[in-house]
Amino acid sequence: MLPANPLRRCLMIPLYLVMLAPAVRAQSPATDSLETALHQHPEPDQARADLLNTTSRSYFTKNPVIAEKYAVEALEISQRLNYSKGKIWAQRNLALVENTRGNLDKQMQLTLSSLKLAESMNDEHTLSILYNDMGNIFTEQNSPRDALIYLHKSLVIKKKFKEASEISKTLNNIGSAYLALHILDSALLYLRQAEEIKISLNDRRGLAYTYENLGLVSMLQRRLPDALRYHELSSECYHDADNQLGIVKSSLNLAEVQTFMGNFTDAEKNLTHAYEVNSTLKNVKNDMIYYKIRYELDSARKDYQAAFEHFKAFTDRNMGFFNLEKSRQISRSQEKYEAEKKQQENVLLKKEQQIHLATIQQQRILVLSAALLFVILLMITFILYRMYKRQQVLTRALNSKNQEVSLQNHIILEQNTTLESLNQVKDKIFSVISHDLRSPLAILEGLLFLLKDEKIEPEQFRYYTDELWRDVKNTAYMMDNMLQWASNQMKGIGVRADDFDLTLLLNQEFELLQTLARQKDVMLHHEINGAVLVYADPEMIRMVLRNLINNAIKFTPGGGRITVSARIDKTAVEVMVRDNGTGIPMENQHRIFSNIYYSTNGTRNEKGCGLGLHLSKDFVERNHGRIWFHSTPGSGSSFSFTVPLSEETDANVRGYTLILQNGGTNGMSVLK
Repeated sequence: MLPANPLRRCLMIPLYLVMLAPAVRAQSPATDSLETALHQHPEPDQARADLLNTTSRSYFTKNPVIAEKYAVEALEISQRLNYSKGKIWAQRNLALVENTRGNLDKQMQLTLSSLKLAESMNDEHTLSILYNDMGNIFTEQNSPRDALIYLHKSLVIKKKFKEASEISKTLNNIGSAYLALHILDSALLYLRQAEEIKISLNDRRGLAYTYENLGLVSMLQRRLPDALRYHELSSECYHDADNQLGIVKSSLNLAEVQTFMGNFTDAEKNLTHAYEVNSTLKNVKNDMIYYKIRYELDSARKDYQAAFEHFKAFTDRNMGFFNLEKSRQISRSQEKYEAEKKQQENVLLKKEQQIHLATIQQQRILVLSAALLFVILLMITFILYRMYKRQQVLTRALNSKNQEVSLQNHIILEQNTTLESLNQVKDKIFSVISHDLRSPLAILEGLLFLLKDEKIEPEQFRYYTDELWRDVKNTAYMMDNMLQWASNQMKGIGVRADDFDLTLLLNQEFELLQTLARQKDVMLHHEINGAVLVYADPEMIRMVLRNLINNAIKFTPGGGRITVSARIDKTAVEVMVRDNGTGIPMENQHRIFSNIYYSTNGTRNEKGCGLGLHLSKDFVERNHGRIWFHSTPGSGSSFSFTVPLSEETDANVRGYTLILQNGGTNGMSVLK
């Protein structure tokens, strides 16, 4: 029995959009003839560069490694000869190789470099091909609206040259962009036009891409038999062209359709074939899609244990794509901000230039007037006197304006600094929410979904509850740190100092952390006997203790020991949290209390947001204390901080000692 609404669920995952279609078809002889021609022409000139580019293009879909080798040699020769055409096609071939590996950022950089050269040469034919490539890249980066701008520009130029083969490719790619936008009527219109032209040209290599897109449209329209037929046709065409990347995509598409139709045996075969071919190509996007379809197949076969594992693998890879897209959006926002800032600066400079030109014009008029009235001495003296007085007025006015401009510039710089700080806070919060908080929530969502639909037994669910509880608890601590840090950065936190018993506060935190320690089989122990009255903000010190003890638990393996001790001098108490865990690598120790937010996973893959120690340092220093640490990799770490003693220390107040060990609540209180 298939999972409920399988098509609806497949739409939640990014579609297998068509990969970059070949923009130029090799018109030279077969690959072996090209190899022979290269062997017969060893001279590193423009002719060899062209041969290398043509040979590289013929290997693109068959063996990307060989294609890259020839493209690199062609680029070296073209750069040495300053051969612009050779550089354009060598960089374009390298961009296509990066596409087969899923490295869209590198492909974009190489394609833009080629595009700039073609624009400088005003080569319309080459521009039409590169515009087509840019459109494909934007489609794969989930920016289909940007893709349509380049694709329509490409189509206009190709229709001007009346090249049917090239027109069909761009029509296919425009259909892909509308498919990504879920505008299926427009997608079908362009795909049908592309199919008609390719059939008339017997272009089976190009038909592979069009049939794949038609299959994806059929899946979205819930016409599974049509989708299966189109994907089978696409697979045949990809195999005929020996297009390895296309073979992987068609196998994945067939596996998904067969899963929805209940043909689990053929789906398993196609998934296995896709995995074997992609292990050579190492395309990260197809690797993510493989685990998504594998999860659907396992769920349909009621193998919920395997479905859960494959769902986790898919979630991890999907998070990588999400973070990459977030980085691209942040980069685009920064570029837009810089462009607007430069535009404003240009406007200000233009206004200043106009003011200077006006001043110069006034000075010229004054000089001309003085020359005309030179014949009359008294008039000259009078005019010079007036000019002198006027210049004084202008100078004072100019100085006043300069002071106003300087003050406004100072205000703008302060506002820019504030905005940059708020942007850093926002980016950090978005980074934590998108990466560190989504992962445990995604796993919890998957388990609850299986439990809700009765696809997993309660005994199996309880097997994962301890791991989920630990992840949720760590997430709660990360949220506390993040909210405290964000509040501190954006509006500041006031210190509310008071007298309180540090021992009592420490015991309360032990009660909260005992379950985490028990789960990791870690001994948690403090050696503070008797009340220790200090004067500080209790909530800040509580956060410091919680972060230091939680970090110690995080990096201490099972069977380890954590000790909290204190030493009192005349004015302050020094608290030390010592563990025998993994310690901190020497190369990372300088980052612990710096403004660089440093975080690594714990001994059981516990995650953090990198704010705890930075926040602890800030809180200790706000309470007139200091914090430091010593660490030996492989032997453990000790973190120490000081808190001022209260002036009303009562030596008769009772103190406590608490020991938490192994799996039970082995707590012990000793009154002193």
